Amino acid sequence: MKSSAAKIRAFIAISLPEKIRKKIYLLSENIPHECAKVKWVNPENIHLTLVFLGEISEDTLQKVKIKCEAATKRHSKFKIFIQNSGVFPDIKKPRILWVGVASELQKPLVSLASDIRRSVDFLSLKDRKGFTPHITFGRIKKIYNQSKLEKGIQSISIKTALFPVKEVTIFKSTLKPDGPIYTPLFVIPLKS
Repeated sequence: MKSSAAKIRAFIAISLPEKIRKKIYLLSENIPHECAKVKWVNPENIHLTLVFLGEISEDTLQKVKIKCEAATKRHSKFKIFIQNSGVFPDIKKPRILWVGVASELQKPLVSLASDIRRSVDFLSLKDRKGFTPHITFGRIKKIYNQSKLEKGIQSISIKTALFPVKEVTIFKSTLKPDGPIYTPLFVIPLKS
């Protein structure tokens, strides 16, 4: 009897320069420990997700790689910077702390993400929400003091230097009790 093939939890993302990841991680200092229990994203894991693939087989992963390579060939390298911050779903019920890409530079990023998302339509992904360019840096698990938390969130301010987007990466995500481990599987360059 043949056993079912192992599945890989995967996503496609843009890796960020180390200096940018560290700057984003330091935003955690804006949220006092006594106002909320927050699970901070490990600085090495900070990235900009283009599409979450979920649990897929090795064969499907290879198909995703081929489709992603075809999509990235249609997009030139571009530059972005991180400028704003926010929460999902809203300030009164914050669950996700994020920083975003400067709006005036989002067009090539949104175009790339849309193309890649269309290229993996064959997967019939459940998550079909529109693409909102953001980088999660914290997940709020419990709120102890709503007003202090809101003040902390509103005090978050960031503006990074311009940095190039030259490639996308397909990552494997291994869930562990102390946090996920992201392993790059394929690095796919954009058009030169």
